[in-house]
Amino acid sequence: MAYASEAARRFTMKLNSLLNKNIILKLKSGKEYKGRLAGYDMNTLSIALEAASDSEGKSWPIAIIYGDVISEILVEESAIFNAREFAEFLYQTGGIPPHQIRVFEDINVVEVAKTIRVTKDGVEGVGPLAHKVNSLFREYLRRKGVRV
Repeated sequence: MAYASEAARRFTMKLNSLLNKNIILKLKSGKEYKGRLAGYDMNTLSIALEAASDSEGKSWPIAIIYGDVISEILVEESAIFNAREFAEFLYQTGGIPPHQIRVFEDINVVEVAKTIRVTKDGVEGVGPLAHKVNSLFREYLRRKGVRV
């Protein structure tokens, strides 16, 4: 039973990590929808897409697709920032002690020393440690091939 609940938790975390990302929904009918994942209902696996378009070229500001008709959910873009990976980078490259680093995988956030927050959008915080974390964040992105 513990495995099932762990798997369900991980599945929900994966869906959460896709929020605001571009996805493709393939329907059982063969039709496709593209758009930014705005939300979902875990009970029905219904999906809300923003800036949605279908395979026939029609577009809508919002499309809600019921889960029963979905056959596949495909991610159109990959995440560059990975909280767990960045936390390891902080420790190994930056020498920041692990007890000062906290990872919130479900929202893809790293907290450093309870005062600095790091997301895909950058570093929030002030002071010398925040400056160091920001430098490490920029180096992390450079190593991933992102021009900063």
